[in-house]
Amino acid sequence: MTSFPKLPRLKVDDENMEKIHCGARKGQTEEVKRLVELGIDPAIPNRFGCTALHLACKFGQVETATYLASICDVHGAWHGQRPLHLAVLANKEELVEALVAGAKERGRNAEMMLNECDDFAVEDIGEHHKPTEGQTALHWCVALGEEYLPMLKLLIKLGASPTAKNKESVTSVMYAIEFGNDAAMEAMLSGVKPQQLRLDYQDKEGRTHLHYAILYNRQDYAMRFIEMGHDPQIEDDNHVTPLFLALRATMPELLTYLLQNVDPFSVQQAPFHNGSVMLPERIEWLSFATDEQARAECVRLFQKRLDEVSFRPEEIEKKRSKPNVKKMKLAPSAPIRSRSIGNATAVRSRSIGGRSNGK
Repeated sequence: MTSFPKLPRLKVDDENMEKIHCGARKGQTEEVKRLVELGIDPAIPNRFGCTALHLACKFGQVETATYLASICDVHGAWHGQRPLHLAVLANKEELVEALVAGAKERGRNAEMMLNECDDFAVEDIGEHHKPTEGQTALHWCVALGEEYLPMLKLLIKLGASPTAKNKESVTSVMYAIEFGNDAAMEAMLSGVKPQQLRLDYQDKEGRTHLHYAILYNRQDYAMRFIEMGHDPQIEDDNHVTPLFLALRATMPELLTYLLQNVDPFSVQQAPFHNGSVMLPERIEWLSFATDEQARAECVRLFQKRLDEVSFRPEEIEKKRSKPNVKKMKLAPSAPIRSRSIGNATAVRSRSIGGRSNGK
């Protein structure tokens, strides 16, 4: 591996950096101001990319961070995390508001900043095992639970989108479904206008929010997404539609709606029948779909709709017995023949033969 030469660092720069970083970490706002007035760059980083603003955010020093956010534009990541993510994890609402206000003053797009992913790879988030290469501040709040609910509401108010994706293309709404965070889900869906949500977003496997709701046994969320305008016919990368999942999950209410509102071709191409009769042994029921009565009801609903969209035998026989053939109409100027071509040929032959006998 090529070894690139390191840029020379002056000893005085390191000393100044240490001073302003130490002041920011301890929340010594007046000391930080004094150092800035002496000409020290407030955004000077150490060799890991850490600045005074990063440290003030990490240690929850609201006053110091508010001052630094108003005079410098720090956008880089320190160990994968940007100032906003550090402020959110510190659970300091005033600090987040100060960062957003500072970004707006400097002409930065605050919405873009709020929906930006960090570069902090993790295997677990809070009590959940969820490997990810990076996520938004809103993802962190959903995963960390009830303690971060006020912060989540603030982020939404400031412009964070519940359907912004992390680096695995999973949204915060999908997180809420997967982690069972009902309070976060309600805050996100009620805090944003339906037209601002991108419910058609798909993860890396092509699954939408409707797929997630069914897979995690939340028929209530599935119906709510449909009411909000979710397309019920989007299939994932394995060509699995919400219709197929609703049957496998034994969700009668959702299944009834989908059977009547999706393209009939989707019913006909389902892998659970032979074209006219349902075959329950082909259905791979989801792990929570154990109620035999609910299974039978869903099979009955699907069979009923299959009968409606398929041709019935009596209709086929009726069509065969009465072919709809139209008679050809001749133009008024066409000659009318009284005999067929074969009869006309025979008559002509007899007339020629009679003439020969006469001679």
